[in-house]
Amino acid sequence: MGTNDSSTNVTPDTLERDFVFDYLIVGAGFSGSVIAERLASCSEKKVLIVDRRNHIGGNAYDHYNEHGILIHKYGPHIFHTNSHEVFEYLSRFTQWRTYEHRVLTSVDGQLLPIPINLDTINKLYGMNLNSFEVEEFFKSLAEPKEYIRTSEDVVVSKVGRDLYEKFFRGYTRKQWGLDPSELDKSVIARVPTRTNRDNRYFTDTYQAIPLHGFTRMFEKMLAHPNIKVMLNTDYREILRAIPYREMVYTGPIDEFFNYRYGILPYRSLDFQHETHDTPVFQSAPVINYPNEHLYTRVTEFKYLTGQEHTKTSIVYEFPKAEGDPYYPVPRSDNNEIYKQYKALADAMLGVYFVGRLATYKYYNMDQCIAQALSVYGKIALKV
Repeated sequence: MGTNDSSTNVTPDTLERDFVFDYLIVGAGFSGSVIAERLASCSEKKVLIVDRRNHIGGNAYDHYNEHGILIHKYGPHIFHTNSHEVFEYLSRFTQWRTYEHRVLTSVDGQLLPIPINLDTINKLYGMNLNSFEVEEFFKSLAEPKEYIRTSEDVVVSKVGRDLYEKFFRGYTRKQWGLDPSELDKSVIARVPTRTNRDNRYFTDTYQAIPLHGFTRMFEKMLAHPNIKVMLNTDYREILRAIPYREMVYTGPIDEFFNYRYGILPYRSLDFQHETHDTPVFQSAPVINYPNEHLYTRVTEFKYLTGQEHTKTSIVYEFPKAEGDPYYPVPRSDNNEIYKQYKALADAMLGVYFVGRLATYKYYNMDQCIAQALSVYGKIALKV
C-alpha cells in the first residue's frame, strides 16, 4: 500500500483568510460615500462600498437624459445649509453654482409664493397690506391652541383654518396618505410665514447646486484608490465571499434585522419625467399643487442647473404607499417600533447604523453629511 502524502490533505478550512477590506459600507448615497471617503483618505483604510442600485449618489443621483438635459432622477435636490463645516467638506469635490430656490403654489387659480409672505396674502385676498399690517392679519387668523399635538394644530394655531385648507391640508394628505390631524406635529414642525416679500424657499447661509451635478461630485468623492465600488449588488450576496472587519450600514434598519418587530412604514414616490420642445415650461423651478391634482409638485430642472438648451425637462411627483422608501412616517406607533430596532442596533459590535433609512429619520442632505462626519469621528478614535 502506498503512503498518504499529507500535503494533499490540507482542507480549505485550515487556510487563514486575510481581511480584504477594513470596512464594508452598505449604500452609496451621502451617508455611505462621506464615511467611505473619510476612512480611505484620512484613516488609510481599505473600503468596499456596495449598492443595490446601478449608480452611486443615492437619491441625489443626476444624469443627462436622452435629450442631453441634466435631470435629477429622484426629484429635485437643492443643497442648503448653515454649516460651514459641511459646505467646506463638499467644496473639496465640487465647484458650486449659487442658487436660491423659489417655489410657487397653485391656489384658487393663482400661482402664489410659498412660504407664505406679504405678496402671498395681498394677491390671495386682493389686499394691499404692509409688513406691520400683515403681522396683525396673521394674528387675526390664528387659532391658538393650548396643546400642539398634530400637524394640523401647528398650522391652524399659526395662520388659521383658511390658509391651512388652501395651502397645507390637501398637499399633506397627498404626500402622507393621512390627514394632518393624524400626523405628528414634527411633520410640519414650524410654518415659516414672512411679513416681508422674501420669496426664497430657504434662508440658509449656503445655498448652491454642484456646478457639474451631484453625480460628478460623488465620483470625485469615491475616486480614492482605497475605495472599491460594487453596484447592482445586495450586500447579503457577498457577505461570506468578501472578508471585512467592520460594517457601515445605511439601508433600512428593519430589513437588516429581518423585520423582527415588523415593517417600518415609509411613503414612496412615483416620478413621471417629461421633456418638452420649448425652452421654458413653467414660471418657477417648482410649482406645488396642494389640491386638485394627483401629483404634489412639478419641477423644471434647468432652473436648478442653469443649463442652456432649446428643450426643457420636468418631473411630476406622485406620492404612494409602496415602493422605494423616501419618507419615514412620523407617528408615535412607528417610533415605538423603531426604538426596538435601535436597541438591537446599539447592542451590535462592529456595525454602524447611519443615515435616513438606518435611523428612521428624515434628514436633509446637509444633515446626512453632518451625521456621517460625526460617525466617522467616532470610528477614527478607535482606529
